[in-house]
Amino acid sequence: MDLFLQYVANGVVTGSTYVLVAVGLTLIFGILGVVNFAHGEFYMIGGYAGILAITLLKLPVFAAIALVLAAAAVVGLLAEAILHKPLKSHDATNSIISSFGLAVALQNAALVVMGPQPQRLNLDVSRIPILSSIPTDFGPVFLPQQRTLIPLTMVILIGVLYVVLKYTWTGRSLRAMAQHPTVARLCGVRVQSVAVVTFMVGAGLAGIAGMLMSSIFFVYPVVGNMIALKAFTVVILGGMGSVAGAAVAGLLLGITESLTSAYLANGMRDIVGFVIVILVLLFRPQGLFGKAAERS
Repeated sequence: MDLFLQYVANGVVTGSTYVLVAVGLTLIFGILGVVNFAHGEFYMIGGYAGILAITLLKLPVFAAIALVLAAAAVVGLLAEAILHKPLKSHDATNSIISSFGLAVALQNAALVVMGPQPQRLNLDVSRIPILSSIPTDFGPVFLPQQRTLIPLTMVILIGVLYVVLKYTWTGRSLRAMAQHPTVARLCGVRVQSVAVVTFMVGAGLAGIAGMLMSSIFFVYPVVGNMIALKAFTVVILGGMGSVAGAAVAGLLLGITESLTSAYLANGMRDIVGFVIVILVLLFRPQGLFGKAAERS
């Protein structure tokens, strides 16, 4: 039983990363209708930005987080200018193909700037008073502070996002665009500003996930490929455009992968998620929290 709880805790850590990446992806799709296959590269850029900020620039952790958010937001702004602004009146296939091109461009840029060798963030938790005071033992479960930081950050960011979406004018504008873009325009919503904010928020969430996970796993130019696939898996499981669905499905996928790796085989952890997606598409295409819609 103790090992089972440890595996579940490890799955929550990984699943929290999936939540951060997938929530940004589902926001971009739910509000703008853009299927962004370059979303994994936001994660990769966040990882590299965190390594540069802490290792090279010697910034404190919270300043490094601010730098990662700024870098990811700039890349999100660039992505919106490429994938949405010039293509919003064209067929959706154009933006999908463009997102593949953007992903390849960002991967090669990272290869040139950072090199092909994997890198990892050496995060000294003893220099962070708040983090160093967090216990590492939770009954039979052991979690180093670097891992504990990931679900805590996820809960804080998703909570802030919920408050912004529900109680601020910007959040109402985002929800209005997701529900009915035409009516939102007639009500005075600035569509272009909403698009820019959506991409920047999505990129920022993925960038923070990349920075946090870079203290546990290595970062390399094509690390975003598998992350993007996992994010799409989570979005499909939770329901396209559903933030709550992405949050729940991300945690479920992380726990399922951890248990699969522990009790079946480590090589099957990536397979099981895609098998679940196939089953969901067959029996509940709208996802766990999505709403069914009739095709015209």
